[in-house]
Amino acid sequence: MGDVTSNQRSALPIPGNVTAGDLSIAPESGEQYMLRVRMEAVSMPSVSVAENRDQMLLDAINNGSRHLASIDVYRKDEDQPLADFVKPSERWLEEFSTWFDAQRKRLSRVLDQTAVPDGFDTPTSGQVREWKSFCYETSGHSETNKAILHTLAAIDQVMAMRLIKWITSWVATDKLQRAEGIWLWHLVLRLDGLLDHDDIHALRELCRKLKRIRANIGCPSQDSMSNILLYRGDEIAAINILITSVTRGYGQRDLE
Repeated sequence: MGDVTSNQRSALPIPGNVTAGDLSIAPESGEQYMLRVRMEAVSMPSVSVAENRDQMLLDAINNGSRHLASIDVYRKDEDQPLADFVKPSERWLEEFSTWFDAQRKRLSRVLDQTAVPDGFDTPTSGQVREWKSFCYETSGHSETNKAILHTLAAIDQVMAMRLIKWITSWVATDKLQRAEGIWLWHLVLRLDGLLDHDDIHALRELCRKLKRIRANIGCPSQDSMSNILLYRGDEIAAINILITSVTRGYGQRDLE
């Protein structure tokens, strides 16, 4: 996830003037909640870096794997090799379930204390275009962070799942945008444990799409590992968090 104090543009952004406050009590604002999430995520190992990365890519190219750089074709997950530098570490995966459960409980407490202001309106349940515009206006600044929390407090489980399905369909084949990462993270946390077959299927489809993006980021290319991590490091971290939310948080470990 990178340093909390870094100036790098992040997939789950936090305003610079926000402090963590007293960690023994519930956060006072959406911004403070997001900062605490970032602080906990930063304390965990983010990725495992392959020491022999250059030789690994050279071997892959010499073995005829150059075509893996294409991002235009959907392929089966098992056919896509995953570069080590985009993988979460084993320790990170082992600790994730406990961390994820804590984040779900924390968000639940925040939402219990969140009053939806008078005059705050969201699109109706069937207005897909309006919801798309509403979601992509999110930039991670103070007012839009509040809008996310107010939305999460106003919608029910059915609408949360509907939004996950819609945003999954809006995500491009080659990139997870900041607004998409922010909304998906909060929506996945917003879900309760009563998921039916269709809900699980939707989460699995999200996971598969994110895995394809992650695999393509790590494909052999002219970009060095350092350049990829510089420009897409936060995106990789957000993708790993969302994937592992499904595989470890909601028990779909066969997708790992």
